[in-house]
Amino acid sequence: MAISSVQISGYRGFKNTGTVRFAQPNGTPGGGLTVLTGPNNSGKSSVLEAVRARSGYQSVSFTAGTRNPELEYVEITYEINGKIERIHSVSKGSSETVKVNVDQSYRIFVLPSRRSFAPYFSKHEQNRANYVQSLTLPAQRSSNLTNFEQRLFNALRNPEAFNRMLGEVLGFMPVWTIDQSDQGAYFLKFFNGPNSHSSDGMGEGIVSIFSIVDSLYDSDPGEAIFIDEPELSLHPALQKRLARLLMRLSSDRQIVISTHSPYFVDPRILLSGGQFLRVTTGTDGTQLYQLSEQSIESIRRLSAGNLYNPHVFGLDARELFFQEEGIILTEGQEDVLLYPKLAEKLGVEISGDFFGWGVGGAGNMQHLCLILRDLGFKKVAGLLDGDKEDVQQKLQTEFPDFFFACIPAKDIRTKSARKPSEAVEGLFDDKLEVRTEYIESTRKMLADISTYIDGAKADIKS
Repeated sequence: MAISSVQISGYRGFKNTGTVRFAQPNGTPGGGLTVLTGPNNSGKSSVLEAVRARSGYQSVSFTAGTRNPELEYVEITYEINGKIERIHSVSKGSSETVKVNVDQSYRIFVLPSRRSFAPYFSKHEQNRANYVQSLTLPAQRSSNLTNFEQRLFNALRNPEAFNRMLGEVLGFMPVWTIDQSDQGAYFLKFFNGPNSHSSDGMGEGIVSIFSIVDSLYDSDPGEAIFIDEPELSLHPALQKRLARLLMRLSSDRQIVISTHSPYFVDPRILLSGGQFLRVTTGTDGTQLYQLSEQSIESIRRLSAGNLYNPHVFGLDARELFFQEEGIILTEGQEDVLLYPKLAEKLGVEISGDFFGWGVGGAGNMQHLCLILRDLGFKKVAGLLDGDKEDVQQKLQTEFPDFFFACIPAKDIRTKSARKPSEAVEGLFDDKLEVRTEYIESTRKMLADISTYIDGAKADIKS
């Protein structure tokens, strides 16, 4: 069985219906991985909570604080294995709900972002099926996992599988166990060389890794695991190893993560059949933007055709998926460095942020704009060399809400050549001073970009 989609209306920020289509495992690493990104408080966790709401035999209660105040009525629809399940409020303004056709045999493991647990606990064991079924949606977001310590006892039943996966993320084979104090309380003991830490003194990153591995290690092919912000408290090296683990497991499992970390965004996910969404919030409430097949094809072309520009989809470029409004695209690496210098010399303050290290050439700008438009970005500017007016006109026609401009010279800087006829005169001369004849036109161009971005941001806020 597999979950194909969820539709959410009336829950937290969803005053309009939002739909998430989940990736389906296809035997390829990354094929079953769905990645959600977006600003803080945009609604990413709400998507995972909406899925968690179907757990448990009792109907969930949507409190006054979780119901959208403009609707006061929650309805969540799931498509699972081709069948439709639904949870909805019994009436407007009521916390109580009705479950319709919910198949309790299909369980989804949802791991929240707050992953601490009681450092001292009693002895009780819980297998995966019972634990997942007990993960009902609480009335309030809790800082502690519910009964996670019971899963630790279960892990000791099969320590080889748990430790193998734990070591894959940590980078070394861990040694841990459960001990009991003289007062009778149990605690997690983690060894670090000759020293050991109790669960009361363990770092948050190790605690987080334990809970993430617990959600994965005893899962079976075909199961679904949702993890909220897997990167929390993790060193970048651990994030990278965890990202590789999720890629591998998603070949035959559905894995859904919400994240703020570029390490979990890899073009190979999309090229393997995975899905990517950006979640935003504004006057229309929570909005979901999912990449189209056309954008995925653009990513395929960028990935295949940029062997000599790896930064186009290196870490800096992955940050594209985490940007705020007001992105400025440029052709190349030196443009990102020289345009701010140009503005400084002209006494112009540029609004917006330059993207990464350029798009890898004017021909790539269309692909990046398509991706940004799919992800719900409203205001994007692009700067092109002076001999790219035809490209600028095509881009402006295809993306009328974005702003494109050509600088008044053929290039940002002057470039010499063996033959005088092949030399390029740029805005900057050989001493990186702005050529006099380009000062006024360049100052106006930069001011126009800032006016566009500032006005656009004001429109979005309003």
